[in-house]
Amino acid sequence: MNNAEFHFERNRTFKPSPTSWVAPTLRPNFLCVVSDQEVAELRDALNRGDPPEDFASKLDQLSGEDLSRRLIEQNCRLFVALLQAAKERRFREVSVAECERLIRVLAYVRKDDDCIPDYSPRGFSDDQQEIRAAVTELAPTLQRFKAWRLRHQVPQLWHVHEPARVRLFKVA
Repeated sequence: MNNAEFHFERNRTFKPSPTSWVAPTLRPNFLCVVSDQEVAELRDALNRGDPPEDFASKLDQLSGEDLSRRLIEQNCRLFVALLQAAKERRFREVSVAECERLIRVLAYVRKDDDCIPDYSPRGFSDDQQEIRAAVTELAPTLQRFKAWRLRHQVPQLWHVHEPARVRLFKVA
């Protein structure tokens, strides 16, 4: 692992009994290696309508690999779809802070030479950890987006790709 600086978030869980405090869990935050410029570049590209070519290519590559890498790819595509729907003001149930969090995570995944370089044997474990953390933190928003997408986007896809109807009986 690089000598990258880690920021730790503390999660404390309290139980009803005052003596049963659970120790905080520490999770390294790898997002500190993403520069504001990298975030701005990705935001600008997404505002133009599509992810940058290098990032789209990386997602295509991840889709053909093992299940953990496919999970990264699918969640990144979900994040991009949510951000595009929010930008177009079609999905309004996401905050600016949540959008910024998703863009930062996407910028981290886009980066090949991050805390654990992607070309190393366990190179995507840090990317997977950041994806999982974002999915956990933003679970309610992501669930609302998935439900919104099923109500609004999927029916439109069915109408566009609806096959021609075959008549089995002659209508008199």
